[in-house]
Amino acid sequence: MNSVCFRTRTLLAKAIATALVAAAPLAVFTPARAVDALVVAQSEKPTGQGTINAIDAAGHKLNITHGPVAALKWPGMTMDFGVAPAVDLAALKPGSKIDFTLTRGAGGMYEIDSIKQAD
Repeated sequence: MNSVCFRTRTLLAKAIATALVAAAPLAVFTPARAVDALVVAQSEKPTGQGTINAIDAAGHKLNITHGPVAALKWPGMTMDFGVAPAVDLAALKPGSKIDFTLTRGAGGMYEIDSIKQAD
């Protein structure tokens, strides 16, 4: 009976050790991801400033050249953004300098949820 108990304990110890070794990479990388998520969660909404290059009214998208978005650790770049349905694109035109806020859309990508003319 002692040999069965010893063998069971040994198998259990090996299983625990294997699980810990398998989880080790997650322990190494999780804190950085958690910190990034915390930075975004603590800011009300990521904000940016940029210039409208093109408007796709049918697709409800804007092509914008924007400066850095600190809350997301994005450098300045030119990119297409989806725009939330509540944002009226009719008052916008290419060349306009804007301030905008971002939120995660239904697909998980960031989209513009508010726009105002830059001062």
